[in-house]
Amino acid sequence: MLTIYDEIQQLRAELAACILTPAERAGSEAELAKLLAEQESLDSAFDAIMADEEPPE
Repeated sequence: MLTIYDEIQQLRAELAACILTPAERAGSEAELAKLLAEQESLDSAFDAIMADEEPPE
């Protein structure tokens, strides 16, 4: 199973290095945008949790 990070990297590589039909490219770009938004949401949630934590002594 790939993590979101791995999927993002794979899609970026695919978009940069592969010859895709317009439909394939659009699908890959849409999937990449979805994954980037999901990762941003997870990062924001993590940052919020960490901001609430007290620093270690």
